[in-house]
Amino acid sequence: MNSSSSTEVPAATASHRAALEAAIAAMPSVDDDSWEVPAPTLKAAGMQDDVATARTAVLQFAMWAREAITRLPHAPPTAFEATDFNDYYKIVMSRVQFVYAQAQAGTPADQAPSMPLCSFQTQLRRRPVFRKAGEESCSCVFDVTGSYTPRGSIKQVGSFESSSAALRQALTAVGARTFTAETLRGLLRDRAPKAAGIEDSLTPTNDAWIAALDGRALFTLLPEGADFSNGDDVEVKIIVDGGVATFLANGPWFRVTFCETPLLQCMSQFFTDSVCSVGDDDGAAWCREAMCNFATTAHHVKAATPEGAFSLFSGRRAPHPPFHLLQHMYLKEVLGGMATSSLFAGRVLGKADMPQPLIGTLAHEGPMGFMCLHPELDERLPLSSLLWHLLFWGMTANHTVLPDGHGSATFKAMLTDLGLVEQVAMARQDSGKLARFAAIFSTTRKMASEIENFGDVEEALGLGYIAFGAGGFFGEKRRAFTEFSLAAKITKATSIAPDGEVRVGFAAKLGDCSENATGSWAEYNADSALPAKFIVSPEADRMGMWRRMLAYGAKGDAWFDAQTAGESPKPLVKKAEAMALAAALRKLATSPAMAGDAYSAMTGRISALAETVEGAAEALE
Repeated sequence: MNSSSSTEVPAATASHRAALEAAIAAMPSVDDDSWEVPAPTLKAAGMQDDVATARTAVLQFAMWAREAITRLPHAPPTAFEATDFNDYYKIVMSRVQFVYAQAQAGTPADQAPSMPLCSFQTQLRRRPVFRKAGEESCSCVFDVTGSYTPRGSIKQVGSFESSSAALRQALTAVGARTFTAETLRGLLRDRAPKAAGIEDSLTPTNDAWIAALDGRALFTLLPEGADFSNGDDVEVKIIVDGGVATFLANGPWFRVTFCETPLLQCMSQFFTDSVCSVGDDDGAAWCREAMCNFATTAHHVKAATPEGAFSLFSGRRAPHPPFHLLQHMYLKEVLGGMATSSLFAGRVLGKADMPQPLIGTLAHEGPMGFMCLHPELDERLPLSSLLWHLLFWGMTANHTVLPDGHGSATFKAMLTDLGLVEQVAMARQDSGKLARFAAIFSTTRKMASEIENFGDVEEALGLGYIAFGAGGFFGEKRRAFTEFSLAAKITKATSIAPDGEVRVGFAAKLGDCSENATGSWAEYNADSALPAKFIVSPEADRMGMWRRMLAYGAKGDAWFDAQTAGESPKPLVKKAEAMALAAALRKLATSPAMAGDAYSAMTGRISALAETVEGAAEALE
């Protein structure tokens, strides 16, 4: 039987650095029989048949770390900033959202918009398992007592009731972090070479955008029971949804976007601190495992993949800030560098004369936000997702797609119907099956960003993927036990319609199918259990949204399956739908927010995309 007990969850303290220092001191210094690389670490790094190389990697890292820890910059939590634990794509997308909001409101480029308001929602997908007094246990610090039962004989440790005070204290500290113009400008400057085109394109927005953020706090944590004011403030509240503590963040889109990943990092650190405080393995033991994981995976990735193919997508769920910084130092000093998404590493190490090459493009919040804001485009197909991508292309000159929000095959079908496939520069796989995604985007450069272990890297390389992004894979995810899994998505947005009416919209993410052998939503029963990753606002019709999303995905998968069978399926997009999409693009391009010579290149690109869509529309029914 499972048993329940409470636990004190420590707040974020400087003990993280002490644990890291202790772990480094205990790392091996000679290649003898007194130590070994754990079997789960070897397996995840793909080195179970090359133990000698794995040991060499661990020893090399350990010897370097003993000296490097003396140079590791101190980054006390009291000095954290609002951009910390955000990813580079956030400062890209926030500027796109800033101009979009101005365009929708008809305001000039120097005015900060308050609408639309977007709401992010966290999701707890999996809880961490660990050993306490020799027994397998599960941390339930976000679960209301009695709402969750671990499997088998695993014991339940902690509850939301026992941890809520410490959790609110941690969230209050996160919300108090502020934006600074100096840091924002430094982060824009330290972009990777691959991001130069994005920064050049967005330059006209920078001054007004930075002025709208400078000096503002990240968010205000509302008192228990209080509701959002739906004004200019960014606010966070905790609700209980399905017995689980869930964070909701609400505010102007270009500002509230910066709440998503710090909330996830706070949850990650809270989970990890709770496990280390009551489990058999303390913080130093966590660091030792993380360093072994990192050394083996980093060295194997560098040896097995082309130079520059990998990016470190880390920061949003980094549970140990000092270790996170140490990873970046090692990659730069020993392994020749690796582009990173981490604005925390970019700020702290950049100010210590160790600038980091920052990289990133877009995320699911773009298509999900537009699903809330442009329902008029989505009656049959999720064309609002395409509107987001085309706006992003036009504003940034970066033609990456993240197509799985409503099913990658559906997105590919829409691109095909509208004559846009050849304009895609990179298709990013983030769910479903690597092989099916590679087949859907067979002629397009591809990136794999759902890397759990080195086997995924090997499979992707064999399928022709040329780029990779990974985070927890590089050390922060424990290998011997089930690790936690978290997410946060936009699920609701409030806007002002042209007639002045307040409009509320909802969104969800489908992702690509991994629930059956074929990876096709066309073969999935709508009455089957909902995928664990499906997330929707508690205010929305959950089952209605699920059936709608599944219908979107099934249409595209049926289209692709027919193509694979040698058939010639009809276009999915109708002429009227294509023309409506083009009209939405032109409306944005002709707004006062993008008037003037500084925006001419941007509006020219958006208008050219609209023209392509209009031309393709002539061949549609």
